[in-house]
Amino acid sequence: MEQKTTDRPSDEEPFLNDQERDQFQLPLPPAWQRRWAKFLPFSVVLNIGLILALLAVLGLLRHDPSKHYIPNEIYSPAHSVVEYENIHFTGGLESERAVSKYRGSSKEVDDAWENLYNTAPLINASTRFSNDSNQYMVQLDVFHQLHCLNMLRQVLYPLTYHLDVTSGTQTAKSTIHHMEHCYEQLRQAIQCSSDLSTITWAWSRDKGRYVGNVHTMHTCRNFDKIHEWAEENMAKQELDFFGYVEGSPIFPPELDDFDS
Repeated sequence: MEQKTTDRPSDEEPFLNDQERDQFQLPLPPAWQRRWAKFLPFSVVLNIGLILALLAVLGLLRHDPSKHYIPNEIYSPAHSVVEYENIHFTGGLESERAVSKYRGSSKEVDDAWENLYNTAPLINASTRFSNDSNQYMVQLDVFHQLHCLNMLRQVLYPLTYHLDVTSGTQTAKSTIHHMEHCYEQLRQAIQCSSDLSTITWAWSRDKGRYVGNVHTMHTCRNFDKIHEWAEENMAKQELDFFGYVEGSPIFPPELDDFDS
């Protein structure tokens, strides 16, 4: 019996004929998509690089030495002008008396101290100036602290300022009370700021011992910027401290034992 043969062996026959293959073959994407696909890896790398660069910039802004970030900081109307700078402290030693205009008891020294804190009161929400005013008064605590420090300075010069702290009279007791208020406020302010600048120690040949070198660098808020802001926002009218304004907050009676 004769066997039938085919033109091509079975292992060379395609699984699908041409018509069936056309039905199952996916269409090619448009040419523009194929072109963009070539650049896709570069686009991904570029976007990742841009994101990293943005995060780095944000990190630098947040850690800018002139703009320190303080979490949960209490609101102050002067926050917008706060900048930080590095200041080289003087030692306040006798040999440096001429360096500081805030030492001593002369008229020039008095003026220098008063110019430090003569910007109060400021306008903000606290006590209104009058019953028909929309302006309110506050004071930045830095100026109150400077006032207190100035009072303590004056105690050192009784012949000039005549602050009685020794006679035992009611006046002397009030002055002592005021001074106690001042150094307690300053103690809390110092602990609040907790300056972390370091004081180094060096050997003194004259004294034959190690002495602390207080001529060191400190990172400080720019006081001039704050003072300028306070001057610009200083109240344009005086507050009558003896005339109650409707709606003013009432001082807690248990704390109302001090005339500041």
